[in-house]
Amino acid sequence: MRAQDPSIAVTANVMSAVHDERPKKSLTQIARAIEHLGSTEVLEPLTLVALLLPSSRDGAEQLLNLMAQQCSAKEVVMATKEALEHLALSLDGDDETEAVPDTNSGATQLERGLRLYIRSVPRLPKRKKSASEVLQPLVSELEALNMRIGGTASAEESRALISSASELATSIYASVESDTTVDIKLLSEVKAILYSFLSSVIEAFIDAVKEDLATKAFAAHFPRLIVPQSEETSSSEQVGVISTVQAAVTALGFRISDYESRLSLGSLVLLAHSPSYSFSVPMLTSFFPIILISLQSNTALDEVLSLLINSIVPLQSQSPSELPPDLIVPLAHVLPPLASVHPEPSTRHQTFRLLSVVLSLAPSPLRLQLLYGLLTDPDSLPQMRVAAVGLVKEAVLEGLSTTMGSSDAARNVFASPIFLQTLGSTILQTDPPELFTSGEQLSLAEFLESAEPLRLVECLALYYVLLLRDVQNRTGVRDKDNLSNVERTLLRPLRQQFEAWNHDGDSSHTGDSEMQLAILDMWLDRVSDAVKSIYAV
Repeated sequence: MRAQDPSIAVTANVMSAVHDERPKKSLTQIARAIEHLGSTEVLEPLTLVALLLPSSRDGAEQLLNLMAQQCSAKEVVMATKEALEHLALSLDGDDETEAVPDTNSGATQLERGLRLYIRSVPRLPKRKKSASEVLQPLVSELEALNMRIGGTASAEESRALISSASELATSIYASVESDTTVDIKLLSEVKAILYSFLSSVIEAFIDAVKEDLATKAFAAHFPRLIVPQSEETSSSEQVGVISTVQAAVTALGFRISDYESRLSLGSLVLLAHSPSYSFSVPMLTSFFPIILISLQSNTALDEVLSLLINSIVPLQSQSPSELPPDLIVPLAHVLPPLASVHPEPSTRHQTFRLLSVVLSLAPSPLRLQLLYGLLTDPDSLPQMRVAAVGLVKEAVLEGLSTTMGSSDAARNVFASPIFLQTLGSTILQTDPPELFTSGEQLSLAEFLESAEPLRLVECLALYYVLLLRDVQNRTGVRDKDNLSNVERTLLRPLRQQFEAWNHDGDSSHTGDSEMQLAILDMWLDRVSDAVKSIYAV
């Protein structure tokens, strides 16, 4: 009787170990036996890679490593390529093949595919096709898979993929570079293909790998706004993942100037992670379309915020500012929503302070226009309309700090009647204006559930500071007509409403709401006293 082909027997055992609930031999046992006998020739990559790549059972990766290292490189590459094509189909819901029990996630399968390529692609025999012709279709498929899997990969999976992709690029380049028949032109083509691949890996998986760059940048530029922490954050164990990509692109021969000339999100991330690098305004302008898209799509936000903080905040010490309106205006429109609704409080805080700096670098007429938009735009979120009053106060205090009669004062509209003419009717009255005078009784509960109590506190605080600081009446705030108008549109309606609520004896509010009312009442009293002192002069 003719003996069975060992390859057929091994394949049957592997299939049983992958599919059966209680196989006679496990994948680990099969792998150990093959290693012990040194008989990797019995492994059939064209059949087994597709079986083992998705399997999460113990021993699957061990068998894959054996094939990648010792079986036909051509067969391993072909089988891996086909397996990853099946993965792409399954992600799209178009794969009709039988599901494998105990299946790995798409990210883990892709990472295994990369590791197979790491060990097999450099071993490919020389063919008529050039290295770039072999690499381009393979890399294109990997880039497409990166984008499909990027949104679903965990932080751990993303770190593994970035690390494996970096190792793959390094190993491929080393094998091509060591080939004495490869000329400089072909080597440059290979470098470009691998850089594009690494860039796609960064773009796909960067959001799962947070290294707290923005927090570090914020702490460096706003140390007084940071609460010291004795314990390291959990992200510390993730630090260094992008450094593997940086090491890979350095091995490919790329330098900072190459990142600058290759305008992509991947290049931007590499620059943001370069400790000694600082974005100049011209370079910021070059990358600005990518920066805007990142802010709007919440992609690579850690890197984008860090580079904006590091490059824009130092401009405050320069006069005149180098930041052009072409950058200021778009940032003033995309930062407020992020500062309002991002789920991370630290990100909201960092973004708001960045917005404040961006506005401070604008010429005062433009700054006034942008603040007016934040205060009146119906699409502005309530919390931003409240916070915008604080931004107005910053602008006014800066304006009043200029020396009266100086050229700086002459240019600053916040130290002139233009300020109140533009923003007075928006800030120094209720929102909406008929809130307390519409004829319909506003309940205290309705009032406290809205953002108006907080906004009115900010408005009264701004008015109080303006009355006290603008002693020379540069804004016209102390004019009798202006004082009367504010009394009529804001102070009197607010007092009357307080009296109405007290008369009704509404006691449904909680301790927090009582505190809100007390603070609002305190600022109302302060403003009233300040106005009386002006009339008494």
